Amino acid sequence: MTFHTAVIDAGSSGTRLFLYRVEPGALARVEKVLEQEFPTMASGAKEDGINNFVRPDDLATQATVVPETISPLLEHARAFLVGLGVEPAAVEVNLLATAGMRYAEGLHGRPAIDRLYDTIRAGIRSHGFSVGEVRTTCGSEEEGIWTWINLNDVLSRTFDGDQQPVGIVEVGGSSLQLTFPTDEDPDVVPHVHRVELNGRRFAVSCRSFLGLGQDDARKEMRRRLGPEGSAVCFPGGFRATVDHGDVLDGVGVHRLAVDGRYEFGACSSTYESIVRDRLAAAGIPDLAHARGDFVGIDGVYYATEYWDIDEDPERLADVIRGHCGTAANFPGIDEREFVQAQAANATYVHVLLTRLFEGTGRRLVRAVPSRRDGDTMLTWTRGYLLARHSYPL
Repeated sequence: MTFHTAVIDAGSSGTRLFLYRVEPGALARVEKVLEQEFPTMASGAKEDGINNFVRPDDLATQATVVPETISPLLEHARAFLVGLGVEPAAVEVNLLATAGMRYAEGLHGRPAIDRLYDTIRAGIRSHGFSVGEVRTTCGSEEEGIWTWINLNDVLSRTFDGDQQPVGIVEVGGSSLQLTFPTDEDPDVVPHVHRVELNGRRFAVSCRSFLGLGQDDARKEMRRRLGPEGSAVCFPGGFRATVDHGDVLDGVGVHRLAVDGRYEFGACSSTYESIVRDRLAAAGIPDLAHARGDFVGIDGVYYATEYWDIDEDPERLADVIRGHCGTAANFPGIDEREFVQAQAANATYVHVLLTRLFEGTGRRLVRAVPSRRDGDTMLTWTRGYLLARHSYPL
């Protein structure tokens, strides 16, 4: 039986609704029919995640989470469903929150989070929809596995035949996520999970490494090198006076004190030290156990696509050396924050990939976008539904 269901991705920087048409089966058919996110709330303020409505000392403000963020999404979905001839009561709405709500729970405690979720459940019902799961995900073990399922279904139809799956290197702003099929035993090795879809069985390793996202790594680079030394990670001649800077906890905004003077060796050496220290603290992953090669998403894609080498990411070091000597090679660098960070971020990604893959016999064969022309292709929300609505054989 085919039905429609919605998944709301309640992230730390915004809230996005995905509406899917689902046909359960050994491998469920999951087709996205609508995607919607509003950059501003109903009040006109910036929409910056439901975690900002966790207010144990201000329950009136906490109650506005529905009219401000959830109601506009549900009403948009309702109008779309009317065009399909589908009643909202027949549509289950799931809201799954990610890192922002995990952080909010640490600040305010579980009872405050539960109260917010109760408010959201009541809001979903008030719009005439059926309430599904409304909760915080457990992080890497769920989001990482769901991302892996969706990517391998989209890129290679792995679960339809005998194609080999790929692993994923996902570089976010604050964390590194590694998810890959492994020859390790899920009953023995931590962070290894069983995945079975359409009769195909895999052991999948999934780990998240905090502090190894590109933004956190860049902030640490600035902290270690200081406002003058960190110039070695910015294009030659980049003017310190236009540096947007990075906000460092306990320090404030850290900006260059001198103009950029990119040096591949010096910048790489600093990032190598950061990667080494943080992997040593977290436990160094052994990709030699991976079954197959890898693709990169998010920060890996942005580091390579900028120079049109996303299909050949192993050229990254050569391209960095050839372009970062002068700011003239970075159009819009005076105004655009992401362009200002390109040299530093790309150097970091190169160092990270080298450290991860060296001596493993595995490679990062390409980088792929999560979104194209405003349309999300790679989203854990679809992997969540594939896992939930696929029947075991």
